[in-house]
Amino acid sequence: MKTNTKMKQDFACKFCGTKFHKEDTLSVHMCVKKRRHQEIDTAPSRFGLRTFQRFYQLSVKSKTLKTADEFINSQYYIDFVKFGNHLLTLKPINPEQFTDFVIKNGVKLKDWTKDFVYDAYIEDLVKKEPAVAATDRTITEIMEWSERNKTEFKNFFIEVTANEAAYMIRTGKISPWVLYLCESGDILTQKFNEDHARITSAFIDPGFWMKKFKKESEDVDYIRNLLQAAGL
Repeated sequence: MKTNTKMKQDFACKFCGTKFHKEDTLSVHMCVKKRRHQEIDTAPSRFGLRTFQRFYQLSVKSKTLKTADEFINSQYYIDFVKFGNHLLTLKPINPEQFTDFVIKNGVKLKDWTKDFVYDAYIEDLVKKEPAVAATDRTITEIMEWSERNKTEFKNFFIEVTANEAAYMIRTGKISPWVLYLCESGDILTQKFNEDHARITSAFIDPGFWMKKFKKESEDVDYIRNLLQAAGL
């Protein structure tokens, strides 16, 4: 009798197609696509998938929502997951709006996680967002800062350091709607040195905001009264 030396290969990975002689070997096998399938429910992958889907909706005008399998098999999978992880770490103001911003403005995918891109988004956001939304966010940030520093809400602009305030302005946590329309905002700006003024100038440009306040006088009156009632 002739011995059949050819072994059957009945167990194949459904993700990459690799075949194995034993089921146990297949169960411990880990290829790139299998790992991606296992990670699809992690936060970075979920954010990456939603961004991948949104990208095709906005840039390619795709009417069919991209699937998880299409995402996993995409050559850009790693870049989108990297951006998803960036969103988790950065915790941007209005993450969906930030995602739309980078897509609509044609920012290169490799640059989506860079600081200058988020700076551009915040500069655009603070100039266009509704006055009430900007004020509500700023008041919330001031309340949280006051609790952390065990001080009164009304003393924020008096006690916050110039460095901390400059960072909060640059990241959109303090809106010009509050900085310029509250009674104590001038106390903060007087603390700024040349470096502070330089890094915040694009976000609180006085010329731009004075023109905006003239055009939106009703909002100005409403926000000013709101801030006075809040003690700022």
